[in-house]
Amino acid sequence: MKNKLGLYIHIPFCEKKCRYCGFLSFDDLDDHKKNDYIDALCYEIRLCGKEYAGSYIVDTVFIGGGTPSFASAEQIRKITEIIYKSFDITEDAEITIESNPNSLSVEKLREYRSSGINRLSIGVQSMDDDILACLGRVHKKDDVLLAYENAGKIGFENINFDLMFGVPDQTLKQWENTVSEVIKLAPEHISFYSMQLEEGTSFCRNYKKGLLDLTEESIVRKMYHEALHAFKDEGYVHYEISNMARPGAECRHNLKYWSLGEYLSAGLGASSYIRSNLSKESMGYKAGSITGSRFKNTGSMETYLRLTREGYLPIDLKSYHTHTIKESMAVYCFTALRKTKGIDLGDFTKKFGIDFFRAYRERADIIFKYREKGLLKITGTGIALTEKGIDHSNDIMSEFV
Repeated sequence: MKNKLGLYIHIPFCEKKCRYCGFLSFDDLDDHKKNDYIDALCYEIRLCGKEYAGSYIVDTVFIGGGTPSFASAEQIRKITEIIYKSFDITEDAEITIESNPNSLSVEKLREYRSSGINRLSIGVQSMDDDILACLGRVHKKDDVLLAYENAGKIGFENINFDLMFGVPDQTLKQWENTVSEVIKLAPEHISFYSMQLEEGTSFCRNYKKGLLDLTEESIVRKMYHEALHAFKDEGYVHYEISNMARPGAECRHNLKYWSLGEYLSAGLGASSYIRSNLSKESMGYKAGSITGSRFKNTGSMETYLRLTREGYLPIDLKSYHTHTIKESMAVYCFTALRKTKGIDLGDFTKKFGIDFFRAYRERADIIFKYREKGLLKITGTGIALTEKGIDHSNDIMSEFV
């Protein structure tokens, strides 16, 4: 039986680089360079299919960026066609594309649906035009409303809104208004993240110059918890620290990242994780314990184009790392604690052939101290962050690394 695999496809095109964005993307590529990139990307997907399709069946695809909707509809169709030709795709596969509201024309939306894309992720960030301008976004609130309405008419029944809080000069009232307006629209999925200062961004440069004030952490946490409760009251399920969904609309692709699932990525700078089973007992762990390899593609556009042109997978060989069992356990725990279900103790034993508390016996006292402080909840079946614990998630998760 083939293992399930998620595919991530990176399109680093942007109309304009946002002031907070540290993702690998470009707003200065001409049409010739974009076409070269799409051709190289399709060639890489074909190579990946030859390497992995015999062992895997794909059940999720996520086309991210950058701004994939800034690519032409024809370029997106070309990508989806090569995916279907190169891999076995399950009938119920979740196929997502990220988008900006102002680049979602009716024609593109129709092309997406006919190409097999069934989940739309819209980079809303805010429903306040002043906040959007502060972030350097190229859309306005009215663009969100129009794109959402058109997507529904075209037949999209699974739509995500990406939201951002803790923006410089953003008031609690502005954030509450965004939450309220999003609730009225009622998308199937909502991702809400606090703004992070990323190296190399316009915001980071201005902060270092003393030209930018960050929102106080106490206000940022208040924004988070107020939104969390507001969305819960409307029936959304809180299944990951920064993600909520209508029951059954959880993002299956992203759950792979948080559940030690396997994913293969194509595109500039994209990262992959492929598991393997140990064939013999080692370090006291049972045979069948899982480990895995992480690797990423080159982040150089010229190198990426050259390697694919020469018929090579554009992997940065220096990035290739095969985890030890202990490293795999750490990744499993760290990412599982992002989910509200937390660490499944039975699944941990099944995956690694050892009881969780035996594997982490040296950390047991620390783990139980977090429970005493009301930051962790421990049951006979799992370990998870409490809502209070979410505010200390980085400290708690780092205990497993």
